[in-house]
Amino acid sequence: MQILKYELKKIFYKKSSIISLILLAACLGLMLFFSMSSIFYTDKNGNNIKGIKAIKLVKIAKMKWNGYLTIGKVRNVLEENERINSDSKYSHMKEDDIKLSNMQYSRKQGFEDIRDLINYSYEKPNFYDYNLIDKLNPKVANTFYLNRISQLKNSLSGKDGDNLTKNEKEYLLTSAKTLTTPLKYSYADGFRKLFEESISINFALAFVICILIAPVFSIEYQTGSDSILLSTEHGKKKGIIYKLIAGFLSTSLVYLITSALVYGFIFMIFGFDGWNCPIQASMEGWKSFYHITNLQAFCMVLLLGYLGCLFISALAMFLSSKVKSSFSTIVFLILFIFIPSTLGKQMFKGGLFDKLLNLFPHQLLLGWPLITSYTLYDIAGKVITPFKLLPILYVVLAIILLPFTYRSFKKHQVA
Repeated sequence: MQILKYELKKIFYKKSSIISLILLAACLGLMLFFSMSSIFYTDKNGNNIKGIKAIKLVKIAKMKWNGYLTIGKVRNVLEENERINSDSKYSHMKEDDIKLSNMQYSRKQGFEDIRDLINYSYEKPNFYDYNLIDKLNPKVANTFYLNRISQLKNSLSGKDGDNLTKNEKEYLLTSAKTLTTPLKYSYADGFRKLFEESISINFALAFVICILIAPVFSIEYQTGSDSILLSTEHGKKKGIIYKLIAGFLSTSLVYLITSALVYGFIFMIFGFDGWNCPIQASMEGWKSFYHITNLQAFCMVLLLGYLGCLFISALAMFLSSKVKSSFSTIVFLILFIFIPSTLGKQMFKGGLFDKLLNLFPHQLLLGWPLITSYTLYDIAGKVITPFKLLPILYVVLAIILLPFTYRSFKKHQVA
């Protein structure tokens, strides 16, 4: 255990590690601050309230509409929206009359989430109109859920379906048709905020882990201590094993502690409400083919991000055992992880390259965007989702890297 503690100290006590962890805390702190400050509540007088007070007031307003999203409730929302619009005080409202516009919005903000779902259900292809609900007759409520299926059919018959196989299209259509309705709706801003920030959190953690783990073996080369470590029997065996354990343990501690603090803070401020609602009950998850609740989606995001960081740690240690420069290892990891996630989709949209990019490790870090996209893998006629394929793939790859890392450092020729 003393050796393990020593290896952990070497990882966390480096200047680069301390600076990267401080920057991580600062960046995530700013992210949380702006997340809270971006929420506002409009009172009946048209005044905007921001911050924690606004979050609580928005919650109270939205919870009045909690319950199953039946056709009757959709019709009620359409009727209420129509009733507010027809109020005589808004009949002569001009576009630049912000005060009066805010007063009108204050009466609608309670059903804002349902409004978004209605807009999504009746939208034209590839065109979202925030004011679409104002043009709808309450009688159209009967097609609220049917529209979701017909929209998917139209999408798959167009350009969006060009990159999908026949089996993948059938899988998506079956998923849409078998979704249990009516959906259970509840205020769930805590989960929405969590999903919104998950991709930034995961990539920030991946970046810090690259810096922490890259020097695990290469620092021995740089300091010349490899000659001492590899000259002893325990150094060639236990020493290397403890380095590998320290690398994975450090990764786990950073990921789990950071996630607990950040996500815990979000839930503390916004609440845990809506955990048992299907993800389709929010605008962001309306088109998703996964039949899961918000809590299940959160667990999937958390697990995939964790496995992604563990793989990055395994790859970092392997490169560290091969390359004498920690900086070179960090640069390679950043290029390998971040470039495919930013430029790849723009350069190779559709076809074989797109399918290959969907297998890169950055997919593990995507979190919520992966749940809301139509990413599927048709393997030998069987359709597999990323949440079934990627964990197995990268756990296997991480395990395969371990003996190569062990052997690489053990066989290193001391200068």
